[in-house]
Amino acid sequence: MTVTIKFSVRELVGDMRDGAYDVPEGTTISGLLGIAQKEAGMVLSEEVKNSFVFLVGSIPAQWETVLNDGDKVRVLYKILGG
Repeated sequence: MTVTIKFSVRELVGDMRDGAYDVPEGTTISGLLGIAQKEAGMVLSEEVKNSFVFLVGSIPAQWETVLNDGDKVRVLYKILGG
């Protein structure tokens, strides 16, 4: 299946590319990020990973969210405040 990812946190993900990825059925957001990291030859720190929030389409998602063919994942930076 094919899913598309868009990083809005370019300064945190370095050479990880935006675009379409072919992934196995049942892949989660965590799995997708693992594939993108491996392709880019890098490993994100836990601190960086903890700063991400995700949207699948326009719906908030979690690391364990299972993706479907054609999904569009957006990776954003978590902004804290209040």
